Amino acid sequence: MNGKKSKKSLRLRKPAVQEDLPLPPPPGPPLPAPEIEPAWWQKPATVAGIALVAVLACVVAAVAQLSANRDRALAADLETRVKTLTLRAASSQRAVRIAPNPRSWSAEPDATIAWPEPPELLDLYLPVGYAQFPTFAVTIDKVDQGRMMILQRVMPDSNREIRLSLNSSAFGRGEYRIRIEGYTWQGERVDAGWVRLVMR
Repeated sequence: MNGKKSKKSLRLRKPAVQEDLPLPPPPGPPLPAPEIEPAWWQKPATVAGIALVAVLACVVAAVAQLSANRDRALAADLETRVKTLTLRAASSQRAVRIAPNPRSWSAEPDATIAWPEPPELLDLYLPVGYAQFPTFAVTIDKVDQGRMMILQRVMPDSNREIRLSLNSSAFGRGEYRIRIEGYTWQGERVDAGWVRLVMR
């Protein structure tokens, strides 16, 4: 019985037939890649802004450094000037004898002395025996600054020397020009001597 059924089933099966299936359509052009939005700190404008801020910060720092150095130098200079120009008590006394030039200003300083620190009382002796005037006028100017002192009707001592006692703290470093004039019997002043004094 089973043998009859199997033979009958083999007769009912159809042979396999190969069919041609249609091919899929060809692919179209590639799709564009999706655009990715960069983060705010990755945008060119943001990067350029950060670079500009960094450059400005460097410039400000450099200017501030230069200003600080200039302020320190200015403070030191002002401190030196105040110390130089402040009148202070003299702690000692020193005699300085300078022969005036009877013709005109000398090409080189007639005397150069170190600016004393602490201050000293400088006794300047100016021999004027070559000029037969009974009294003299003495004018002291500081080069590039102005007139410091005018003494009138100064009489020389028995050695025919004009003596000036000056507190060194009243005179800063620089060149001083001392002009000596003699009084005639008519009261007129006539040039009698010139002194160039440098304090360093």
